Amino acid sequence: MTYFILQTAFLGDVLLTLPMCSAIKRLDENARVVLVTTPVAAEFVRGLGMVDDVVAFDKRGVHRSAAGRRELVASLNITGPKTAIVPHKSLRTMLLVKELKAERVVTYADAAARWIATDTLPYPVHQHDVVRHLTLLEPLFDRVPSVAELLPVSICTEADAAVVSAFLPEVSGPLVVLAPGSAWPTKQWPAEKFSALAEMLVHSGIQVAVLGDATTQGIVQGRAGVEDLSGRTTLRQAAALIARANVVVSNDSAPVHLASLQHVPVVAVFGPTVPEFGFAPFGPNGRVIEQKELTCRPCSAHGTVTCPLGTHECMTTITVDAVFEGILHLLHAHDENRYAPSKTHTSGS
Repeated sequence: MTYFILQTAFLGDVLLTLPMCSAIKRLDENARVVLVTTPVAAEFVRGLGMVDDVVAFDKRGVHRSAAGRRELVASLNITGPKTAIVPHKSLRTMLLVKELKAERVVTYADAAARWIATDTLPYPVHQHDVVRHLTLLEPLFDRVPSVAELLPVSICTEADAAVVSAFLPEVSGPLVVLAPGSAWPTKQWPAEKFSALAEMLVHSGIQVAVLGDATTQGIVQGRAGVEDLSGRTTLRQAAALIARANVVVSNDSAPVHLASLQHVPVVAVFGPTVPEFGFAPFGPNGRVIEQKELTCRPCSAHGTVTCPLGTHECMTTITVDAVFEGILHLLHAHDENRYAPSKTHTSGS
């Protein structure tokens, strides 16, 4: 049986689909698992070993038309029975599923693919996204593994780790990775607060590395004890850097999931979005810093370019001290292992 998983949303959404891919391989030893995803996410997942094949679906480019979708499906050369599992709800994804002509299609009851599905399930709004995706396996298997059984997930290679080691030699004491970027400006904790946090960490004897694309370069001004790797790593190398961290600090963005998937403690700063959407850190090693008393939250599902009220209070009023205390809580979760590799931590909520 070939199982197609179709997830063509943002990278963070794709990352949260990976435990489901691992679950299928565990539940059906003869399964061939094919992940259909965006070109960016395909580059990240390809070669990790948790799926048998990765298909890049350029839904806004060469595969946007019906002819492009047919050409993509024809290139797959898949024989035998096919099952399509569709966590993504978009119309474009549904149109590709239709071209696959799978014997069985499983999706959510509010997804566009419901019109061609053999099995639909209610969308579990208040569950974490990892758990939500695992529910899509319930019509197919007698027992679905728990998230705890599926984690950690290996999302980087030894080659990725070697590159990071060249950038950042071994350090004594703890390492905190700061990830100040986000695709949406309103989801970004102010740059000056990240910079102040870095200074506070360095003064406490904690090594700091900054992670992101070229847009985050210079957010934390150069100082001893801080290594700015913004724009210098691939996504997989970023995952390898996070794997080395004792704590990661991130906005509500992909680095939160890169940390959680690898059992690395993470402090997540939430502003326009809320953890109840299902994208908070999962597992025992996550903490969320947010302004719960603001009645304007949440203001959108994904974040926006500008604050609808023009104040951005949900982020600007979160203090550096609050985030610093969250870091210390995770570092000291087990005093006897306070500077041990992050994967040894088993609590810290």
